[in-house]
Amino acid sequence: MIEITYCDGKFFAKGTFSLGIAGVFENKDSGDSVIKIQDTLQDILEELKKEDSCTYQLLFPYVKGKEDGTAIARGLTDYYNQKEKEAQKNIKQINDCILCHLFEHLEDCEYPFWEIEEAIIPGSFDGQATDAVYDTDEYVYKWSDEFYRKPNNGTLCKTDVEGKLRNMFPMFNFDGLYQSMIPEYIVFHGRFMMFQFSDGWGGELFCSAADRFDENFTSCEWHNY
Repeated sequence: MIEITYCDGKFFAKGTFSLGIAGVFENKDSGDSVIKIQDTLQDILEELKKEDSCTYQLLFPYVKGKEDGTAIARGLTDYYNQKEKEAQKNIKQINDCILCHLFEHLEDCEYPFWEIEEAIIPGSFDGQATDAVYDTDEYVYKWSDEFYRKPNNGTLCKTDVEGKLRNMFPMFNFDGLYQSMIPEYIVFHGRFMMFQFSDGWGGELFCSAADRFDENFTSCEWHNY
């Protein structure tokens, strides 16, 4: 959970926001080092004047009619803590979406992840021909349409991506990858959240990976450098 405070026209956050395998984003003190609020008080007040505000209309029940920065900060706190609860309820689809993005790229270029020492479960890859790793009956690109620009809030039934990937790539150290994650930042902008993270294996798989989610955790802008 986070607590948003107001000072001199700006909003600051303290606490944590968990987003599945992307990690737990944390500001130990009230500030904007990892968890950031993009809009100033003036930005929000301008949006509240628009009855059809694309960015803030969904937040109207939390902040509409308030002009005091401290009161708006309380409304933002309530809204984003509610979104974190919703994310936890739908963390399976959110994680599968991130994995789908990663493995679609690995599959497209047949990336040699087995050259990353930490990526291989010890003793699981002995003697296996590397040219057969991607020779499977399942292909990640077939699932990508289920996730890209589609809600990940439980309203649509989706493929169990992680389960299938663990069967396709039994040598891959999924658990080790998750434990290595470095959550770099998350920015809240009305109904949107932009976040970035990297793996702790030298950024070989997730290198400043970033996405923009809307209120339904729809993947809108995936990048992985």
